[in-house]
Amino acid sequence: MKKYILLGICFAFLISLKGFSQVEIMPNLVLTQEFRSDKDIWPTFTQGVVHYEAHIMYIYGEVYVTSNMPDSANHNAPTFRSSYLLPIYSQYKKNQGKVHENYDEEMYLFLDIKFDPKKTYKKLWEQLNPYNEILTYRTGPQWHEGKLKIVFVGNAPMRIFQQERICFAAAQGTVEDLDKKYDNKVMPLIGIDFEEDIDWNGVGKMPFEEFLKFKEIIREAHEQGKKIRIYNCPEDENVWDVMVTSGVDFISAPNPERFKAFLESR
Repeated sequence: MKKYILLGICFAFLISLKGFSQVEIMPNLVLTQEFRSDKDIWPTFTQGVVHYEAHIMYIYGEVYVTSNMPDSANHNAPTFRSSYLLPIYSQYKKNQGKVHENYDEEMYLFLDIKFDPKKTYKKLWEQLNPYNEILTYRTGPQWHEGKLKIVFVGNAPMRIFQQERICFAAAQGTVEDLDKKYDNKVMPLIGIDFEEDIDWNGVGKMPFEEFLKFKEIIREAHEQGKKIRIYNCPEDENVWDVMVTSGVDFISAPNPERFKAFLESR
């Protein structure tokens, strides 16, 4: 009898440890921190980061994570494959089909191509293809719903997204794209540039008329089944609070610790 009681206590202890070890997810943060090495992404998994943005560049047959062309061929910029693709896929396999064990939704990986979009796109598909089980992608009219959605920022190749037989990525649209009513599979979200699209410097309260205009954009995007991402946003708790209160889905920021403190303060 004592043996069963002891086993029961041990089991309860292990369950409680599992509860404590669960990571608190930040589903509305897009991390814009620039990775300098292949190891930079690993700590962010335990910080609760789900979504990422990376600046990528095609250089001599490889896709690197960098926003500037290196000075020489002997640069040490990490590759997209080693710094994002393989770690994310490793987490997916470890957690039996989820990147985070306590997060069932899709994660978004925003890619900002800095050089030669056509070659970059082709090389990315080459590298992603062996891992397509994790991806949301289209073959003909059929969509495969995965756990990782690749989204191109900026001048996304819309023709490829709409017309090619196989498409592994989607596009982030602009406020002007709301009038075009692209399919929300092809364009699942609208990006709002805080510095360019919002007439408010982030100090004090957002002017009421600007707030109404902002809310209308969010309402229209959500009616089309699209999410809203705000970027170039001040790292300020007051601004973040207005964004979250307004219904923004994603906020881009480079500091996960500060964003987590903001969420906890709310």
